[in-house]
Amino acid sequence: MEDGERKVNVTKLAEIKLNEYSVLVITKTDYSGEDRIDFRVWENSPKYKGPTKKGFVLTMEKMDEFMKLVLDMKNKLASAKKEEPAAEEEKPAKKKKNNKRTQ
Repeated sequence: MEDGERKVNVTKLAEIKLNEYSVLVITKTDYSGEDRIDFRVWENSPKYKGPTKKGFVLTMEKMDEFMKLVLDMKNKLASAKKEEPAAEEEKPAKKKKNNKRTQ
């Protein structure tokens, strides 16, 4: 390996189909001895096949913080859903006030 060249090992962890042409691919990347998790949208359309700029990379230190954030969001959403009323009751329509001045 030449000076300044970095060795990169990539392991696919998971993928989630987003729509007909896009997939979120999650990979573990060993970048010069540092583990990173890459969340990248890959496209498989008639015009383009491959990774896109849509995505982000986390170091393993940030991954724990990210996972906690995702679990907190999931819990907040579940709590909010439990608090929503099952069906909204219909309220009687309010009568409009006549604001015309009498002369």
